[in-house]
Amino acid sequence: MSSEPRDKAKRRWQKIKENLGYTDEELTIHLSNPKHVRLVESAPAFSKYKMIIEVIGANNCAAGHKVGDKFVVDGEGCLVVNECPSRLCVAAIFAIKPLVDRMWQAFYDNTTDVLHDTVHCTDVGVHRGGWGEITMRIEAVPKDAAKT
Repeated sequence: MSSEPRDKAKRRWQKIKENLGYTDEELTIHLSNPKHVRLVESAPAFSKYKMIIEVIGANNCAAGHKVGDKFVVDGEGCLVVNECPSRLCVAAIFAIKPLVDRMWQAFYDNTTDVLHDTVHCTDVGVHRGGWGEITMRIEAVPKDAAKT
């Protein structure tokens, strides 16, 4: 690795250490996992994309989610709350975690293509004993183009 990529990787590791509050020992442990090293040093998609989870079907949602609503998640897996609906249903939030994991795997594999990109919230809907239900689909959108 030439000095420029090495310096970039060093800065990324320092930022991770600061953001997560790692001690030197914890960073050493983290660095001992080759997958973590590969992720940070050669998978920049995490920092270039936002994950947009769009509601593509909605019936009787107690939180009021409707088709077209979008949940925005950053590369670290955190909701960007000022770009999400004002009410966030926990059944929807719980359901999007596997989508985020699938997109992370795609990023790790240097792509943004997710095979199973659609989920249903954990509420089963009124016809099956629940309250309501929504279906959501994920896509990766470049940060500079991610206007919701």
